[in-house]
Amino acid sequence: MSTNPPRVRAPKSDGYWTRIWKKLRTHTTGMIGLFVVIGIMGTAFTAPFLANDRPIIASYKGEIVSPAAATYVDSWVPWRSLRNDLKSLELSEGFFPFSDFYAQLDGQTWKEVRDSEDMAWAIWPLVEWNPNQFDPGALKLKPGEGQGATSGHWLGTDDQGRDVLSRMIHGCVVAMLVGIVAMGIAVSVGVTLGLMAGFFGGWVDLVLSRITEVVMCFPSFFLIIAVIAFLEPSIVNIMAVIGFVRWTGMFRLIRGEVLKVRGLDYMVAARALGISPARQMFRHVLPNSVAPIFVAVAFGVARAVLLESSLSFLGFGDPSQPSWGEIVYQGRAYVTQGLWHLTIFPGIAIFVTLTGFNLFGQGLRDAMDPKLRF
Repeated sequence: MSTNPPRVRAPKSDGYWTRIWKKLRTHTTGMIGLFVVIGIMGTAFTAPFLANDRPIIASYKGEIVSPAAATYVDSWVPWRSLRNDLKSLELSEGFFPFSDFYAQLDGQTWKEVRDSEDMAWAIWPLVEWNPNQFDPGALKLKPGEGQGATSGHWLGTDDQGRDVLSRMIHGCVVAMLVGIVAMGIAVSVGVTLGLMAGFFGGWVDLVLSRITEVVMCFPSFFLIIAVIAFLEPSIVNIMAVIGFVRWTGMFRLIRGEVLKVRGLDYMVAARALGISPARQMFRHVLPNSVAPIFVAVAFGVARAVLLESSLSFLGFGDPSQPSWGEIVYQGRAYVTQGLWHLTIFPGIAIFVTLTGFNLFGQGLRDAMDPKLRF
């Protein structure tokens, strides 16, 4: 009979991101910011199903169709040439959600056939207005005033009869597009150059650091305005310019992390074992240096949204896009006429978005700091 004591297996330790999540859950303001961010992103991704002049799903002429799904191209594809190519596709039976071939209603709109015999049933969005749809019978309406062609305008209309609530909802799409794409460009450029500068050092670090300092010497907002002034008003140009101007902070952050990681013992052992520089960079240095980038991205998205709103307010935005800043720009001429809703509601949306991302970024930063206990 064996007298050996039973083996006791040590409990499995939590991973890095599991520990971060556990700490973040106890951070009150960080969790509030996270819920705000999730709400804004959820509104953006479901915008065509929340505000549209087409049904979400309907039975039309014996077929189950989703006309609102076709408008995802207009909402989420800012490149006009690509958007036109996608909308020109003609695929049978409506399998491809971007195809709008089933919207051929003999010159009528979906609202005009809603009570016809061809439409057996339909589920309509909460707001039955497209952000760029004009309602000539409802110009400059305040919240709760009057009725439109088929439904009321809950937050009123602008000077062209466009529904403010619909434009507010679709403004979340513009905000998220600008934040995600602009910060994606900034992170790609900053991380690539910062990794090269920190890992190779020497003249590579010297040249890249001097270039970064030159770019940082120019006030970013005025530099963006100067560049946008010579380009076509387009949301794509705004995203690209913001991304290629805001990469300097990412560069300095990743460079410092790479310099710290490069001097650790396991990197000394990797070099002693003859591991190739490329494997050292992408297998050992980069994965252990990018964690602080997530905090910078959270703050960066908020700054990108504010920059886009500021540019749209100054008249440098894309007038075809329902941006929050563009709504304020359109309504500033009517403040004295009592149309307060054109500035108050988008202003609140901008404030909530910036506050949410900043609170989430602060909570994530505190959760990643091993010196803090909360």
